[in-house]
Amino acid sequence: MGSYPETNNRVGKLLKKRKSKCTYCGQYFTTEDIMEVDHIIPKSQGEKNTMNNLQLLHRHCHDVKTRLANIDFKEVQDFNKVTENLDEDRCEGLNDI
Repeated sequence: MGSYPETNNRVGKLLKKRKSKCTYCGQYFTTEDIMEVDHIIPKSQGEKNTMNNLQLLHRHCHDVKTRLANIDFKEVQDFNKVTENLDEDRCEGLNDI
């Protein structure tokens, strides 16, 4: 594993640490990929901005991770309660869509 020209020192170290793979999806980074440095444990939860708390993700993987972290699970539970009570006949064929 060599050096990574045209990347800053932090990104280069993270690439080397993860063997050029995205921590989230496990796919290799390509020269066309947009990479983002992500905090494993958010600073808002009291964690520091240290190399041990950083990972390198594809931009789209970072978006997915962030979205999943921000899901309001009460809303999901409320949605599940509503859909449990739907008449099965009205839902027939939905799996075919």
